[in-house]
Amino acid sequence: MPSLEQVCKRLFSNSSWFVKAVVGALLLIIPVAHFFAFGYLYAMVEHARRGDDLEFPEWNDWRRLFIDGVSAFVIFVVLGVVPILIAWGLTYPLRLIPMNFGVFIYLPLVPALMLAGPLTAAGIYQFQKRGEYKDAFRAHVLVAMLRASKAYFWVPTFALIGFIVVGCPLMTFTFFVGLAASWTYYAAYFRFVEESRKSTARP
Repeated sequence: MPSLEQVCKRLFSNSSWFVKAVVGALLLIIPVAHFFAFGYLYAMVEHARRGDDLEFPEWNDWRRLFIDGVSAFVIFVVLGVVPILIAWGLTYPLRLIPMNFGVFIYLPLVPALMLAGPLTAAGIYQFQKRGEYKDAFRAHVLVAMLRASKAYFWVPTFALIGFIVVGCPLMTFTFFVGLAASWTYYAAYFRFVEESRKSTARP
């Protein structure tokens, strides 16, 4: 069973990861060019899903990066951004109440923030199998994937949120590196679950 520590050690073992991450961080800042960055993250999920070496790949095949990046970004928005925005909207009535609830006003955001990362990774993971969006948004499949992970996604999610908060001054860099590490971990774990089930099903 892969652990977050194992995945990170393999991802960051090659010193070239820093330069590759800087490229991704810079691309995230530029509208339209950000699709290349998401295509790169898509490729990292794909490598983990196939059981390839867990490392920051080279920046090449830009046409494919762009096409895959559009798909990854759409899935990211639907499964990651939209739930957070909906949860944020649910805090609005609480903010209108004269009583001071303090940080408890933002409780509706907690499940959305915790599930956005693994849900997005699960959606991309399923999309890559046939390249169809309907596979990425099958709610029962995504829920089953998260349940099968036995809540091992909580630690990398907390780590991602903490990493982004601490690294706010370098926002796009921390965001890119955080997504790269967490999505790769999720994909590696989903693969582990699938392979375990296959081996159990064999006579």
